[in-house]
Amino acid sequence: MTDKELVQNLINLWYAERAWAEEVLKRSYKVDEPFEVLNLDLDDVQEIPGTNWHCRPHGVGVDIFRTDGTDGIDFDFDRPEPDSWRLMIFLRRQYEAGNLNKNQYRELYESDDHLELQVKGLGL
Repeated sequence: MTDKELVQNLINLWYAERAWAEEVLKRSYKVDEPFEVLNLDLDDVQEIPGTNWHCRPHGVGVDIFRTDGTDGIDFDFDRPEPDSWRLMIFLRRQYEAGNLNKNQYRELYESDDHLELQVKGLGL
């Protein structure tokens, strides 16, 4: 796969992970819309009820991650598209959790500049 294809796959995974995270927030916190968790006065970092995931609300978004700090996604509710900075965080977490092929994603994982260049090439 080309670097462009790898980044496009990563972006597709980002959208799927965000949709999953929003559903987890709605079900776990019994809210109609996922952004409503921002109004719940949650502690800085909190275990998501009934899961081995944690949630850290921030500004207009949330950071959802596993107990060990890997996996998950950090996103803002007012930004439907991933930016290069959040995509880099997402890549690191997915790579370290073993969710990405390490041979294919190693170069992107090891070079933030290379990933950013590929993301910009896709117009994000």
